[in-house]
Amino acid sequence: MAISTSQSRKDYTREPEQKGYTSNALPLFIKGLEEMKARQILDVGPVCNENINFLAQRVRRLYICDMFIRVDRVRREKLPLHQVWRYLNYPPESFDGILLWGLVGRLDDQEVGRLKEHCYRMVRRNGMVMAIVPSLHETRPLVNSFVIGEDYRLSLRPQPHLDLPLHIRQNWAVLKLFSPFSIVKSFIYRDGIKEFLFRRT
Repeated sequence: MAISTSQSRKDYTREPEQKGYTSNALPLFIKGLEEMKARQILDVGPVCNENINFLAQRVRRLYICDMFIRVDRVRREKLPLHQVWRYLNYPPESFDGILLWGLVGRLDDQEVGRLKEHCYRMVRRNGMVMAIVPSLHETRPLVNSFVIGEDYRLSLRPQPHLDLPLHIRQNWAVLKLFSPFSIVKSFIYRDGIKEFLFRRT
């Protein structure tokens, strides 16, 4: 097993974690990886040590590219947002799985389309993409990381150093944006958070 990172080396004061939920999509994602020989995945952040430790024990090679930090930097510097996608310059069909966490909820439709195109190019056939989408009732603009705990419990850890807009979408809009990926499963939780598990067929 090896870890490859391409992230900013900054240390931030840890904020108190908010209540979370038990993920149904993540164990399906991990189970699907176990059936693949290569088991190489990409985590787009926000990065946290707990997730690195959890994933590194279950995959052969873990790549980390914190796109949240990069999108935030481009926005603060008032640069064209499309420039940020050069960081996802991995070769075609590099990964068996990609974890987007809450990134979809921080991009407009055009940029989600660009993200989807990169994911479709980077993931192998039968590979999976997991995305978490904010609730339709979400009013807090604060970015959170989803920290993996025991029994696939995800805790929300605020990331106050990130200033990104919040985009709320209906389920059908998310599915449309991720075409031609096939939907494997989707889940909605009590607080409205939604998980989507896609597969490249």
